[in-house]
Amino acid sequence: MKIVGINTSPRKGSNSRIALVKALETAKSKGADTVIYDLNDMNIRTCQADNYCVDNNGKCILDDDLQDVYKSIDEAYGVILATPIYMGNISSLAKIFIDRLHCLLRVDNLRDKKFSIIASQAAIEPPMYEYIKNNLDITSDIFQGIGFELEDVVLLIGNENEEAILNKKDQLDKAVMVGNKITR
Repeated sequence: MKIVGINTSPRKGSNSRIALVKALETAKSKGADTVIYDLNDMNIRTCQADNYCVDNNGKCILDDDLQDVYKSIDEAYGVILATPIYMGNISSLAKIFIDRLHCLLRVDNLRDKKFSIIASQAAIEPPMYEYIKNNLDITSDIFQGIGFELEDVVLLIGNENEEAILNKKDQLDKAVMVGNKITR
């Protein structure tokens, strides 16, 4: 079984990447093969909205680094998307990734694949939390609409600086639970 981790944080020591690594370590301890894609380090472009994929059995017209990610997702049992929360929403890299999944709407082999989302934010205020939770629910709906089966959505709050999560056992435990759930 293979679990693909998609890190959409531009920072090397980001809290969302740390949580993703923890989840993947847990999956690996249960026998999964794991891989992480750090989208900020990759050559990827935004969706061209040309519907080339519609007319070409789901093949994206862009020949960039996401082609390797598509292949990895095709081989995977599950996907974990990790994103920081910026301005009340998922990162721009997460949005680009989700937009580029449009070509997978034409692929039937996603029906049994699991997915989870790990999001990390600095804010702890309840109004902001509810707004972000709603946005994560919408993102989950998109993944389910593509054909993935939702396993978990975890929002880790109060991570006000780089690597803050390392001092928060409860948040690291939530990341472990994501790794446990996605490998069931």
